[in-house]
Amino acid sequence: MKTRDHKPQLKINHNETEKKEVIEIIDLVKKGKQPIIVDSQKSLADFQKFALNYSPKRKPNLGVAMLPETPDSILNAITILKTSQPEEFEKYLILIFVKLYSAHLECCHQSYEMRRESAYGLDRTKDPLIYEFNLLSKKYPNTDEWIEIFSSGDSHSYVMSNKHLLDFPPIKKHIKIIEKVFKNIDEGVYWK
Repeated sequence: MKTRDHKPQLKINHNETEKKEVIEIIDLVKKGKQPIIVDSQKSLADFQKFALNYSPKRKPNLGVAMLPETPDSILNAITILKTSQPEEFEKYLILIFVKLYSAHLECCHQSYEMRRESAYGLDRTKDPLIYEFNLLSKKYPNTDEWIEIFSSGDSHSYVMSNKHLLDFPPIKKHIKIIEKVFKNIDEGVYWK
């Protein structure tokens, strides 16, 4: 009597994001390029370090603080984190922008344009962090249209609309700085 070997069928369910990542990696390999190693924890550690170490100028007469240059390793980390850990990505991205706005207020008591070149729209390659912030905030749905100003103050508005971010101590610290400067402006402290 012959018995039939029944091997269990392995069923793999992939979500759409995983399928897209696999297709992108296969395409890179076909083109002879090295795929980005999808390592969510390393990406998070890199992005955390980048955001936490960013320290914009806060003193008058040193020029207006700018966003940091974004190395390729951080751009790769952003690509991975947006899908693998979106809450962590949001937290650390917003931290960068809140730090910039608090620096603008401490220095000069106002917000500033954040783009490197205030051009017609928003350029993903010249201003990748702003581009990602815009995707998150949905402030300008069409980045190819005229954008008069992309203000550092938009980060404060974003946090006030997404209060869960105040549970993150580094963001809360900079929001307190912002609120203190607002109070001083209202009381005319800087003009006495």
